Amino acid sequence: MGDFLDPEPGWITIGGREHLVYVLGLVVLALALVCGRRVVREHAVGVRAALAVVVVAQQVALYGLYLATGWDPAETLPLHISRVSALLGLGYLLTGSRRVMDVLFYFGLWAWASFAYPQQIQPPTTLLGVSFFVNHAITLLLPALAWITTDWRPSIRALWRALGWFGVYLGVAVMANRAFGGNYFYQRERPLLPWLEQPWYLLVSVLATVALFWLGYAVSRLAQLPARRLL
Repeated sequence: MGDFLDPEPGWITIGGREHLVYVLGLVVLALALVCGRRVVREHAVGVRAALAVVVVAQQVALYGLYLATGWDPAETLPLHISRVSALLGLGYLLTGSRRVMDVLFYFGLWAWASFAYPQQIQPPTTLLGVSFFVNHAITLLLPALAWITTDWRPSIRALWRALGWFGVYLGVAVMANRAFGGNYFYQRERPLLPWLEQPWYLLVSVLATVALFWLGYAVSRLAQLPARRLL
């Protein structure tokens, strides 16, 4: 139990066994969602309610651990984009708002980067590791759930709205980094291009986000025709 609750258990290796465990878990959940799509569609309200309970439990466990082990605003504020996405996901599960899903879809694209290139991620045998998996897996699969149950689709209008909200988020994250010495949106400890200084790294981050949002929209458009046949 001590190891499970350890807030600093060490990090997983990119491409290592624990990383593959996370990827396999996501694949299994995705297959279950697609294969069980008819049941999910018929019981959409119940599925959303059950997932909302899971997200609330994850949030309580995460921030409860931070409170118990020492609250440090440089690390524990809900200002990593994955934590913002988790709150957006909870908002969608509770309300079914398509506008919330519009923003969540684009914000959640960064979760793909976290799964592909995990930085400072704990093993799946720890509470923080389980929290990481629950947070990211639900963030990534909620757009598919909305697609299956409400015929929601990404749109260009939503893309621009999401970029506007991203600008607000980034401004808050940068101010928090300056106030508390944090690393929100990885602007201090840079996992990529560590040699690039500010403000150029911030500019590259913004350009990468714009490119990622457009790429996500383009891929979703390409996926719509085979998805119609499947669903």
